[in-house]
Formats: sequence, structure tokens, C-alpha cells
Amino acid sequence: MTPSISRRALAGTALGAGAAGVATTAQTTGASLGARSHFYARPQFRDALAHCLTSILGCTQTILPVPGFPEPILAFSFPGGGSVSVEFTPDALDEIQMRRGAWLEVRSEDPKGLQAAILAAGLVQIHYPATRIFYFAVPGGQVFSIVAAPKT
Repeated sequence: MTPSISRRALAGTALGAGAAGVATTAQTTGASLGARSHFYARPQFRDALAHCLTSILGCTQTILPVPGFPEPILAFSFPGGGSVSVEFTPDALDEIQMRRGAWLEVRSEDPKGLQAAILAAGLVQIHYPATRIFYFAVPGGQVFSIVAAPKT
């Protein structure tokens, strides 16, 4: 199983401001979302979060010391591509508040196997009634979904 992380591309709505055929900035720049994300977590979740991302999701961890920061940033590279970095700060959102932030998508060649591993590890499954996608929260509260990796 080689999970990767991505963010779903958002389809914008073109607003016709009275002039038909006028391109918006987004249409002319070809903007899209990348495969790198960053979020904040409270320091007490550092070890459990690192364990979750490396042991369960198979990520490689890199420690990034930043001058002037009380703690280094941890960066995690997913085996199938993409990365996420985590900055630890006491004033990060709590686990419940994190559910109101951005949710990140993990793609896996074996989504059912990865889901089973997540549940076996005791991570919290999040139920969102608008979809049937499997969502879960890592230590610290960041929510991820698991979807099948595109066939190449």
C-alpha cells in the first residue's frame, strides 16, 4: 500500500459581471492545488502524530529546525507522493476545532487495507453525512480522507 496525499481541485464558478466572454484571473492563470500541505498541532501530540504518520501511513519523517521557533517543524513525505509539514505550537486549534479546518485527502492503492490499519490503531473515524468517503482524525485532530489512488 502506497498512500499519497492530495487536495481535491476546486472548480470555480465564473461570475458574469455584465460582460460575456470576460475571463477571470483564475481562468487565465491555470491555478491548481499542489500536493504539499501544512498544519498546526499542539506539542503534546507530537510523538503520537509522528508515530501515526510513519507507522500507519508509511511516511518518511524529516526534522526541520527553524531559527527562532521553539520546536522544529516535522515534515512527512508520503510513499506515493506528496507531503505534509506540521508546526507545533500551544495555541494550535484543539482536536475538536481542527475538524472545522481543511480536510486532507490520502490516496491509497489499497484503501480498504489502509482503513483497516487506521481502525486497528484506534484512530477516530469521522462520519460526514454528505459523502460515503472514509474520514479519520490523526492525533491532534487533523482530518484526512482515504480514497483509491488513480489507476496509472
